[in-house]
Amino acid sequence: MPRKPRILSSTGIYHIILRSVNQHIIFEENSDYQKFLFVLSDCKKKYDIDIYAYCIMDNHIHILLSAPNDKLAGFFQSLGSRFVRWYNNKYSRSGHLFQERFYSSVIPNERAFLSALIYIHNNPVKANMCRYASEYRWSSINAFYGEKNPLVNVSFAYNIAGSKDFLLHYFAKETAAPDNTLFSNDHREINHYLTDEKALDIFKSVTNLSSTSAVANLEKVKRNEYIRKLRQNGLTIKQVARIMDVSGTTVKRICKMVH
Repeated sequence: MPRKPRILSSTGIYHIILRSVNQHIIFEENSDYQKFLFVLSDCKKKYDIDIYAYCIMDNHIHILLSAPNDKLAGFFQSLGSRFVRWYNNKYSRSGHLFQERFYSSVIPNERAFLSALIYIHNNPVKANMCRYASEYRWSSINAFYGEKNPLVNVSFAYNIAGSKDFLLHYFAKETAAPDNTLFSNDHREINHYLTDEKALDIFKSVTNLSSTSAVANLEKVKRNEYIRKLRQNGLTIKQVARIMDVSGTTVKRICKMVH
């Protein structure tokens, strides 16, 4: 069945999401994030793209950008192929890293732009990785507070909001943690949720593997042993599935097996 044609934005602005294959964790080390930003910056210049916001999570990326419709596909093809080539070489792997087709949502007006800006920067807060969006290192949020970041066009957002002060007031209102008790000292001990960053630390401790890409070289028996140990150490089924590059159903089946 042929793909549906991509909906084109009348404003030229899109909210783009790049997802990893099988939700596999891609970004494990600072150098992974840094390399992606370097390639993103290079491709931005080559294709004359305007970037208004970005947030790099461990297994997906959000980008708010403006691009000529005839350059959008080429931009992402170049971005993906260059980063994947570097990544596969670093982690001695092969094959696809991102899903074949990136997701795009058109931004038709100013209200939708501001909503996308908040949504993108609030991703780490929703994932319980930080209390405030400004605490997350791998997004563009702090460029709007004055941090130097030549990758991002902040003036466009200031103009839409009316001024820098108005935009920052909007950020302060919209990007706080939805449940402050999650991060209070009184509740810290009873919160058993493991962030993906902590899950990766446990993975490396349990398996003695340097990265999740090394899982592909494991024998099945050893892989299954690690899957069970990761679950015993508090990782969710979804986290184990993404780290070990298997389905959630497979994780459940392995954990039920007699061993």
